[in-house]
Amino acid sequence: MNTTIAAISSGQAPAAIGIIRISGPQALEIVSNCLHKPISRPRVMYNRRLYNSDGEILDDVMLCYFGAPHSYTGEDIVEIYAHGGPVNLAAILEQLCHLGAKPAEPGEFSRRAFLNGKIDLSKAEAIMDIIHAQNELQCREAQRQLSGTVSQTVTELRGELMVLLCAIEATIDFSQEQELAPIPVDQLRNTTTKVLDQLLRMKRAHEQYRSGGLRTVLAGRPNAGKSSLFNRLLGHDRAIVTDIAGTTTDTIESTVTIRQHTFSLIDTAGIVETDNPIERIGVQRARDQIAECDILVILIDGCDPDISVLCEIAQNMPDVFSRLVANHRLILVRTKSDIDNRPLLAPQIMAEIENCHTVPVDISTISRQGLENLENTLVSIADDIMRQFENVTLITSQRHIALIEQAMEALMRSQEALDAGLPAECIAADIHDAAQALDTITGAFASEDIINEIFSHFCVGK
Repeated sequence: MNTTIAAISSGQAPAAIGIIRISGPQALEIVSNCLHKPISRPRVMYNRRLYNSDGEILDDVMLCYFGAPHSYTGEDIVEIYAHGGPVNLAAILEQLCHLGAKPAEPGEFSRRAFLNGKIDLSKAEAIMDIIHAQNELQCREAQRQLSGTVSQTVTELRGELMVLLCAIEATIDFSQEQELAPIPVDQLRNTTTKVLDQLLRMKRAHEQYRSGGLRTVLAGRPNAGKSSLFNRLLGHDRAIVTDIAGTTTDTIESTVTIRQHTFSLIDTAGIVETDNPIERIGVQRARDQIAECDILVILIDGCDPDISVLCEIAQNMPDVFSRLVANHRLILVRTKSDIDNRPLLAPQIMAEIENCHTVPVDISTISRQGLENLENTLVSIADDIMRQFENVTLITSQRHIALIEQAMEALMRSQEALDAGLPAECIAADIHDAAQALDTITGAFASEDIINEIFSHFCVGK
C-alpha cells in the first residue's frame, strides 16, 4: 500500500457536486501540486482553485485533508468537492494520475481501510448493503451492522467458544499426568447449546428478511382475481389477466416494497380439481408455495363466493394452516367490491371464516377500493414478525449465513462427539472449527481469496 490511489467517489455525473478521493502517502503532495496556495490543517474545509500542469484552471473547488491514521482508509486522504460534470471530474482525475496517483480498483479504498484495521469485513460488507439497500428496513439494518452489531455479537460468541476451548484443552494438557482432568461436560453442553441457539435465531431472522422479502402467496380458485391483485400491488402489469379462467398455470414471483417492508409476492395457479396434466402441475406448485409461505392471501370471488380453497388447505395441509392462523398470517380477501349487489356470504362461509380469526378485506382492483387496507394488513403482519427479532442481530450477508451454518454444524458435531465418548482432541477440533468460521465473518481469519472476492464487488471510489 505504498501507492497513492485516486477515483471519483460520488454518484453518476452530471450532478451539482462531484467528489474525488485520493488516498496514500503522496495524497497531500499530489493535490498540493495542483494548487497555488497549499492546504495543511486536517479536517478543515478549504476553497481553492485547481490547476493543471500548464497552469490552466481546472475548477474552483472545496478540499478537505484527513491525516493518517484518522481517515477512512487509515492513510492520508484528500477529498475534492468539485462541480459534478463528467468532463470536469475526468479532467481533475486525469491530472491527479498525471502527478503520480494510480486509478483505484473497485473497493480499493475500503480494502485499505480493512487492511489498516479501520473496519472489519462485516463492516465493509455493511457499506455495500447501505449502497444497495432497496428499502428503509434494509438500509437501517445495514447501518446497524456498520456500527458494529454483527462484529460485536460474533466476537462475543467466539469469545465464549474460546473459553470453552481452553477448558477442554486443559484436559488434554493434563493427559500426561497421573490423574486425568475430566472433560467439562456441563460447560461444554451449556455453552454449545447457548451459542447454537443464538446462531439459529440469527439464521431465522435472515431467512425472514433477507431472502427477497416475506414470501407472500396469493391463492384461490381460478379467476378469483389473484393476477389482477398481483399487478396492482406491484404497480405494473406483470401477470397476464384475462376473463378466461385458468390463465395462470405456473407461479409468478416479483418483489415489492410497501413502506419499510419488502414482500416477495407469488401469484399462483387457481386451485381446482382437474384432469388437465398442465393444470395439475400448476396446482401442485401452488400448494408447494403455500407450504413455504410467510403470509398467505386467499382470494374469494366477490360475485361467486367460494371458500373451497380455504377448506382444502385446512383439511389437507393442517400443520401449515394451523401455523398461519395461530400467527395471524392468513389474510382473506373478497374481490370485486366495485360491483353492486354482490351476494352476501352464506352463514356456513362466515362460520369457516370466523374459525380463521380474521376479517375479510374487501377490495376492487379496478377502483382500488380496499387496497390501502390490504397493504396496512400486510405491513402490520410484517411489523409483528419484525418484533420477534428485536433482540436478534440481523444478518444482511449470505456469506455470513454460510459461515454461521458452518459454525452450527461444527458445534453439533462437538455435542455428538461428547455423547459418543470420543477423545477430548476430537471435541476441541470441532470447537476450533466453529470459532474459526465466526472469525471468518469479521476477517480475523480470512484467506486472500475471500478478501479479494468481497472487495471486487465494490464500486470504484468506495
